[in-house]
Amino acid sequence: MSETDSSPTARSAVPAFLFSYAPTRYRRRMTPFSRVPATARLGETWHVAAERAGGQRVIVDRPADIDPTGATDRDYAGWAELVEEAAGWLHAAGVRPWDRVAILKSNHLDVAILGCAAARIGAIPATLAWTHTPEFAHAMLARLDQPYLVTDAAQLKSCGLTRDVLSTLVKATITVDATDRPDVLTLDDLRGASPPLPRLRAMAEPMVITHTSGTTGIPKLVLHSAESIYSLALVEAERWPLFGLRSNDTVAYCDPFCHQRMATALAAMATLTPRMLMLSEPQSPQVKKLLVENRPTVVETLPNIYLAWEALARSPERPFRDTRVYINSFDAIHTRTIRTFLDATDRRMPLWVQSWSQTEAGAIVIRPYLRRSVRRVGHRPPPTQVLGWPIPGLCRIRAVDPDTGRPVPRGQVGLIEVSQPGRSLAYVGEQDRHDLKRNGWWWNTGDLGVINRFGAVRVVDREIDRIPGASAIELEDVLLDRLPETTEVVVLAVAGANPVPVLSIADDAPLDRTAWARATADLPPLAEPIQLRWDEFPRTATWKIRRVQLREQLFAGSQAIGVGRWT
Repeated sequence: MSETDSSPTARSAVPAFLFSYAPTRYRRRMTPFSRVPATARLGETWHVAAERAGGQRVIVDRPADIDPTGATDRDYAGWAELVEEAAGWLHAAGVRPWDRVAILKSNHLDVAILGCAAARIGAIPATLAWTHTPEFAHAMLARLDQPYLVTDAAQLKSCGLTRDVLSTLVKATITVDATDRPDVLTLDDLRGASPPLPRLRAMAEPMVITHTSGTTGIPKLVLHSAESIYSLALVEAERWPLFGLRSNDTVAYCDPFCHQRMATALAAMATLTPRMLMLSEPQSPQVKKLLVENRPTVVETLPNIYLAWEALARSPERPFRDTRVYINSFDAIHTRTIRTFLDATDRRMPLWVQSWSQTEAGAIVIRPYLRRSVRRVGHRPPPTQVLGWPIPGLCRIRAVDPDTGRPVPRGQVGLIEVSQPGRSLAYVGEQDRHDLKRNGWWWNTGDLGVINRFGAVRVVDREIDRIPGASAIELEDVLLDRLPETTEVVVLAVAGANPVPVLSIADDAPLDRTAWARATADLPPLAEPIQLRWDEFPRTATWKIRRVQLREQLFAGSQAIGVGRWT
């Protein structure tokens, strides 16, 4: 705790998870010559950006829900002013240092604005996805130990946040829009309140709570400090040749604003101050309009959003014609998708940068691709299954036996573990799960993979999704590449049966059985394919497929093959 909050009375009012957590390693810089983040403290990121380039523009695809009549095109200084105003609203509602502020509203940059405002007061923002069921939302709010809740009318309804539920789970509730609920405040009740003096948490103290994707169940709440976020942001602040971020870039950013990725992105933004397109609704016509009007030089979004944008990349308006770098984080990307987007730019040598990352550990390995890297169609194994290399001097990786925990030789499948600065402090309310995944400074990613003789990681599958003698990641990539009409392919592991391909096709056209037979001729035995509409696949806020839910949806009572111990 900071000095002013260290009295026994102050400490007794703070939940144990905010002062009892696992240690993390802080790294000041990667090399003596490295560029470092200007700040990683959420409460000052917009203000630092405004000091460095106050007139630089940040454009959103729709008005902020917390300022519905405000501009969609503001400069850094304008967004910093909105952070100040929001800090005033939260303070007027009763938020004080060390309070948890759960932010559960529709996806928009204003989720990050509210989080920064809470951090500016010295509170701990907990940014939650807008896609949660009542079961998930209630469980996560309970873990936060009586937080303040900032939400909207849609979430009150979809998450089952009745008066009785809220009276049990939260201190107070604020909606960003109008509601007839007498048990909640609205922002209109709080507007005009003066912001308090900044009271940021110390660098080593807990600063922000986000959550994992939740593909296998209720997401884990992940706790980070400013030190851990700073350490993770070193990779983004670095002066990388060719693909490093530049101050004259126009960045199209379309990751969920509730995710930990946003915290490191804000640190990079405050450091380099590029022009930003902050996109909240990937399938909105406004997104295409903004991309055409602003021609991004750098694009970052999720693997499955890139997949859904393939038609946009092929459009005659060529919104990506000036893009020099594409970035995908979170998961493996499909070969077909990389090929499509590298062909969508007029740059002579565009780069695709794949980053395999986790909420708990940040970017684990990275790999660049050129056009020639993905020229072969339907090749096995797909090039994208080799996710890349750890950052030299910063990160170490190893593969261990799932049963014994002992390292396995290069070239042998094992559970991938990583050791690098910036690992998360805790799983809020589930510290035993966090402890289970730690072995000294090594962190168990829960992914099965192979480290080849060159030190690169080839991921096989999540442990819970494993297929004996095969790889769902490989099969999905190959099928998407060989069947260009498909818009999604998921291969499910089902105990006691062949792997089951589940797919969707553009315009819901029927599957061409001849093409299917040709595409699968050299693949391991598969069950009969199941065709769904694209919107029938259950997804997380990061657009990952909820495989456990999909398996239950299609085969009630069936089991996976993996045990899921490290999920």
